[in-house]
Amino acid sequence: MGNMNGKALLGIVAIGIVVLLGFLAYRLILVELITRLSDH
Repeated sequence: MGNMNGKALLGIVAIGIVVLLGFLAYRLILVELITRLSDH
């Protein structure tokens, strides 16, 4: 039971990291697009 709980926790943490990285990448792309548009 403890092993399953640990795996579930690990999965939640992994998902959280992926979501955080995706959000950061999205923000960086958005900033890049805004700067490119403002340069024009």
